[in-house]
Amino acid sequence: MAGSILITGSNGSLALPAVKYLLEAYPSFTLLLTVRDDSPQDINTTELRRLLAHHPHASASILKLDLSSLANVHKFSDALLSEIQAGSLPRLRAIICNAMSWSLSGPAKYSKEGYELSTAINHLAHFSLCLRLLRGMDRMRGRIVFVGSAAHWPDRARLSRGFPTQIPKELELLVHPQPDAEGEEMGRGFQRYGTSKLVAVMVMYEFNNRLRANKDTESIRAVVVDPLDLVNSRAFFQPHVPGHFQIVVSVMNWLLPLLGRIAPRFVTVEAAAKPVVEVAVADRFEGQEGYFEGEIKAESSPDSRDGEVQKALWRKSVEWCGLEGGDIIIDV
Repeated sequence: MAGSILITGSNGSLALPAVKYLLEAYPSFTLLLTVRDDSPQDINTTELRRLLAHHPHASASILKLDLSSLANVHKFSDALLSEIQAGSLPRLRAIICNAMSWSLSGPAKYSKEGYELSTAINHLAHFSLCLRLLRGMDRMRGRIVFVGSAAHWPDRARLSRGFPTQIPKELELLVHPQPDAEGEEMGRGFQRYGTSKLVAVMVMYEFNNRLRANKDTESIRAVVVDPLDLVNSRAFFQPHVPGHFQIVVSVMNWLLPLLGRIAPRFVTVEAAAKPVVEVAVADRFEGQEGYFEGEIKAESSPDSRDGEVQKALWRKSVEWCGLEGGDIIIDV
C-alpha cells in the first residue's frame, strides 16, 4: 500500500475534483475522506459517494468529522491512530486540510468551544488534527497541506471593505472578536476569514521548525497551497453570501474563458484540484516546504514571515486547542 491520504471537507467544491484526480492518477493510495454530514440527505456527500462508485476497486472511506468541535477532532484522531497503529490502515502519506468556513452576513459565528468559527475551523481544528496524527504519519515522506488563500495578504483581501487582514496585538481577539458594528458584517466576516488563513500560514512556518527539530518527524514537511481564485466554488453561493455578490460571481463564471486569459488567478475548482494533490503526494515535491500558488513556489505575505509572531501564534494555538505533551510527539 502506498499510504493513506486524509482530506477534510471531502465533499467540498475543491475536494471533489481532487478526490477524482487521486482515484485516477494515484489509485494505490487509501483515501480517508472526512465530511461534516455523512447522511443520505446531504447532496454533496451523495455526490462524493457517486464519485467513489465509479471506482469500485478503490480503497476509500467516508468518515464523519465535525471540525467545529475540538472534542470531536480529538476523538476522531484517537480512533484513526488506533487503526493505523493496529495495521488496519496504512500510515498517513498526506493530510490535506481543505475544509473551510466563512460568514459574510450577520454576527460572528462560534464553534462548540466558543471560538470564532473561521479561526476555529480554518486553523485550530486542522492544527489539532495534524499534531495529534503525527504519530500515524509516514516518517520519511509525510506531508501536511494547508489550503491557503490570497486573502492572507492585506491588499489582496478584495471583500474586506476597509478591514485589512491582520494579526491583532491582542491575540485573544482572534477567537473572541469584538461584535461587528451595523453595516460591517461583510467586511469583518471576510477579514476574519483572511486572518484565519494568515494564522495558518504563519503557524506552518513554525510547524516546520519543530518538525525538523525532532528525529521522529524531521522528514515530514508542512506546506500551504493557495489554489488561486476559485470562481465556481460553491462557497460563493451559500445563504450567508450577499445576493449582489453572488450575481457578480455568476457573471465572472460566464466570462471565465476570457477572464482566465487576462487574470490567470481566476480558475475553476477542476483546474485547481490537480496542483493541490500534486504538492501533497508527488515525489518531485518531497522535502519541500513553505508557500505555493498552485504548483509554483511563492512568497507569502511580509506579515506572515514575522518569526516572533509565528511563535506566539503557535503557543496560543496549543493553548486554545488544549494540547498537552502526551498528545503529540513534537515540542509544543
